[in-house]
Amino acid sequence: LFRSLRSSHQLRLPEFANDIERTTMPNVMLVFAASFLVFVHGHDIPRLHAAIESDGVPRFGEHQGERGIIRNHRSHRTPASLARRSDDSEGPVAPMQVRFSLLQPTTDEGSLRNVQVPFLRNALCWAETNLAASLLAHPHFGRLPEYVVYTDNHTHQFALDAFHDFDLARYQLVNLDMDPKDPERMAPFKAPEIDDKNLASIRRTLADSEHLNPAVGRLLLGTDVKFLRPPSMFVDAAAKVSDGQAVYMIDRFFGGITADGRPLTNETYRINHPGPQCPGLLGDFIYLSPSLVVPVENLQSKMIWYKDQPRLLNRTTPPCPASCGLSNGLHAIDQFAMVMALGESVRPAGPDGCFILEPDHYSHWWPRTPVTEVTHDKMLDFCELRAPQQ
Repeated sequence: LFRSLRSSHQLRLPEFANDIERTTMPNVMLVFAASFLVFVHGHDIPRLHAAIESDGVPRFGEHQGERGIIRNHRSHRTPASLARRSDDSEGPVAPMQVRFSLLQPTTDEGSLRNVQVPFLRNALCWAETNLAASLLAHPHFGRLPEYVVYTDNHTHQFALDAFHDFDLARYQLVNLDMDPKDPERMAPFKAPEIDDKNLASIRRTLADSEHLNPAVGRLLLGTDVKFLRPPSMFVDAAAKVSDGQAVYMIDRFFGGITADGRPLTNETYRINHPGPQCPGLLGDFIYLSPSLVVPVENLQSKMIWYKDQPRLLNRTTPPCPASCGLSNGLHAIDQFAMVMALGESVRPAGPDGCFILEPDHYSHWWPRTPVTEVTHDKMLDFCELRAPQQ
């Protein structure tokens, strides 16, 4: 093995390497380690760069026949196309992590079996059918994704059953009940002030910084997200954004809906809080590019700030009645905290570092559009996964 490495990579090491058969085992290990270090050093992967120009709230979408460009949300101009990443010639990168969660803070067995588990299986089926195939075929990614699912003692076996036919290298299950840091992360957030559903959402969001790999791209999904078609627009966007940036779906009906099923306003909502934000963000579809970290302490502080505000409509612009009427006025607290914390974490901070997917293609809630690729709603669209890709 050593001689093959030396021949292939012109390594120059001490003369005893020419007679490696007479070396002791420690020397063999030392020579191999040195060879490996020289090999890696000589094949360093260049840093990733992409030039992006934008003004206002940039978006990924289709405009005048082009795919994967930024379109200004307010003016609908096209300020610039995304530059192709400079490392595309280096071949596929590490697999993208796709995060789901299956957390059940109560003992409601019926809800777990009849709602949560079917939604996880359905979301996994659509992701494997269309997202996985698109990532594998894309020259930048070229690999199948790795699924990461948060579980607890009550749900772990159900999640394990959902991955029964998957190769072990394709997924990992993280039981948060076994995580000694989980109680500390969740200490500021308690029932009954926050209901079970929103506590589970907080729990998964705070776990991401601990359990996902910041060196690779991470797609944070709810189990009510379905890839109904190959998500070519998203995959192109994820391949082109710079490290330290984000891509996400928006809540297109935040300001209401018209009689013909269109958004009442094209304004992307903001939190009435000073500082940079990723406007309009939907908490169930967020892509974090490599090296982007949203510190758990920042997320906690933003959640606590939001929790301590008067629970009035003026917390957001435009107002959101649902956020005041559900869960003691704390519905989607994880999403609103992420709007602020992610806006501070991307580079550059604010909307120049986080990009919106075209909402007619990446559709939050009904009605879907004729061009919907990915949908976020409560419908279980039929999907049959005959065999996962290996």
